[in-house]
Amino acid sequence: MSRASLFPPNRQESLVIEFDTAAYPESIDAVRLEVRAYTNGDFHVSYLETHIGELRQCRFDCHEQDHNSRDHYHPLPDASTGDAQDREFPTDLTTVIRDVILPWVETRFGDLWDDA
Repeated sequence: MSRASLFPPNRQESLVIEFDTAAYPESIDAVRLEVRAYTNGDFHVSYLETHIGELRQCRFDCHEQDHNSRDHYHPLPDASTGDAQDREFPTDLTTVIRDVILPWVETRFGDLWDDA
């Protein structure tokens, strides 16, 4: 991690965590997590990666909507609604980040190096 910003001007409802791209393959320009949490237990955690100028993203969500179950995941490369997958996340967001999202980020980091 290179920087964390709570409620930055461009993402006023978020915690934004930027990763140190020096650890990533040369083709990766930026990597960050954006965390939005709500008092009713809903959340959105977006993973965003800029690859030679091209944005790739996925999102881990917990909120009511019509397209999937309350807990769902929008996969890479574009976090589209049409590709969303039902999931079951722990009820505590801290646990979701520790047990679901950070292990996913670690696997993604390895996959990026495997593809480099």
